[in-house]
Amino acid sequence: MEFFASSLSQPIMDPLQVVQCIVLAYVIGQLAAWIYMYTHSGISYSQSFVQSIVMLTVVLSIGMMVIGNNLAIAFGMLGALAVIRFRNILKDTRDTAFIFFSLIIGLATGTGRIFLAIVGTIAFMLLVLTLHWGSFGTRLHGNGFIRIKLDTALCSLSNLNTVIGKVCAQHDLVSQQFKNGGSGEVAYRITLKSSKSSVDIIETIAQLDGAELVTITLHEEQHEI
Repeated sequence: MEFFASSLSQPIMDPLQVVQCIVLAYVIGQLAAWIYMYTHSGISYSQSFVQSIVMLTVVLSIGMMVIGNNLAIAFGMLGALAVIRFRNILKDTRDTAFIFFSLIIGLATGTGRIFLAIVGTIAFMLLVLTLHWGSFGTRLHGNGFIRIKLDTALCSLSNLNTVIGKVCAQHDLVSQQFKNGGSGEVAYRITLKSSKSSVDIIETIAQLDGAELVTITLHEEQHEI
């Protein structure tokens, strides 16, 4: 009984310090969410996951302030969390890093380790941005493919390359098949210019006589599913 009585007599955090910890957790959670959105690629984007990064950081920070040095509350919260079943499966292994980051930052701010939380956030953000800007781990260059039906009697291959170059920063011919008479199909791996989109390619190819766009696939077109 004396053990539990002593654990319940823990000092209460100063109200200003409580507010500072929660605000810092919220700001860092927001920063992590924005970095995640900026560096995300693929089709597994989820708005609820982005919001959970912010919420987990703040909730865990509050949870650590509630626990403090109180073992009785710690065991009680552990039992409450055991009731919750997490059934959501992360679609991207990279998302796991952001979940762990939000949890660690929540632990740091909730226990008053402000300097560690700030330095750790800066280090993590620099790491994420460096990997993103450097395209670390990528094997294929380009952000899409296009297939075009071509009649060389009306449009030469060199003319087609010139026109595609107007909307693409880089385009590489990966395959070509032609029949007798000069009609056939060509395929390109492309890298769009930053100011261009798939609509620009469609409009550009439509202006050419003897060229017809068959398919266009862009890897960086993101959807929320």
